[in-house]
Amino acid sequence: MAGKQENARRLGRPVAQASEILDQHILATAMRLFTEQGYAGTSIEQIAKAAGTGKTTIYRRYPSKEPLFQAVVNLLAETLLDRAVLAETSSPDPMIALRSACRARLDLASTPGVVAVYRVIIAEAHRFPTIIANVRADALDPYDDVILRLLKASRDKGQIREDTSFEEIRRALTGLCTGWAVQEALMGRQGLADKAERDAFFDCAWDLFLRGIR
Repeated sequence: MAGKQENARRLGRPVAQASEILDQHILATAMRLFTEQGYAGTSIEQIAKAAGTGKTTIYRRYPSKEPLFQAVVNLLAETLLDRAVLAETSSPDPMIALRSACRARLDLASTPGVVAVYRVIIAEAHRFPTIIANVRADALDPYDDVILRLLKASRDKGQIREDTSFEEIRRALTGLCTGWAVQEALMGRQGLADKAERDAFFDCAWDLFLRGIR
């Protein structure tokens, strides 16, 4: 009996891994089609065909197109949050960690795939307001919490002014580091696609932040 249970556990791991790989493939295919064709122009049938799988396989995971698109958005949201958490723990110096967290957001926001999904989100926001609410709850709010914690830790170490209004500074810092880059990318311009350009832009933005906060 014990042997059968052990065999079942061993069999379960490869099956679970295969299912995870298939799910990632479906999401990657869905992301590509959504960004190429738009939400309205993409169907479950098209995604299944492009992914080389059956519609039933997708419907078992996602009952309709909306939760599938939400899963694509959530994937990007998790990436942003993971990078922020990694940055928060990257240094015992909160200002260094804060800089890393802001740079991580700029790098992600400058990625063509992320920009393309962002365009689709904006285009569909009026039809699916829950998607925006979920992005805010699952990624942007937790990311903002990381920034606020680091700002407070910096204040406690005497690295920034004591009269800091954390929420206002957090908004200004986010806009300073990513606002222009996102705007340019959404309008179809190159923006900061080149790393050297991102380096120069971010260094300038960070220097302006430091001049105002100290």
